[in-house]
Amino acid sequence: MKFTEKTTAAGALPLLNDHFVAIPYNCTEVTATNGVIPAGTVVPANDGTAVGILLQDVIPAENPNGAAIVHGFIDAAKLPVTPAAAAAAALKNIYLANYTAPEEPAEEETPGGTE
Repeated sequence: MKFTEKTTAAGALPLLNDHFVAIPYNCTEVTATNGVIPAGTVVPANDGTAVGILLQDVIPAENPNGAAIVHGFIDAAKLPVTPAAAAAAALKNIYLANYTAPEEPAEEETPGGTE
């Protein structure tokens, strides 16, 4: 029997406890950095379209399938990127502990109103 051994860096699980629900998620549309989509990535994007948070690292070249947490308690400090306010609002069944929404840039007003 022939096999190959490969060492990968296991991402830190972003869970606070063992109470969570995850669904299968195809990560082909998610951008991988250095060939890996890290655990804790908001999928499909860090915006109002968010449906979940990846449970474990995904290497799309080997297998694009992962598990997205859709319900549970997540330690926001363990996430690779802080979720945007719109993403946090879209993830209604996920409690983000230690979460501080990033500040949105203030819109500039044009002098004299709109033209």
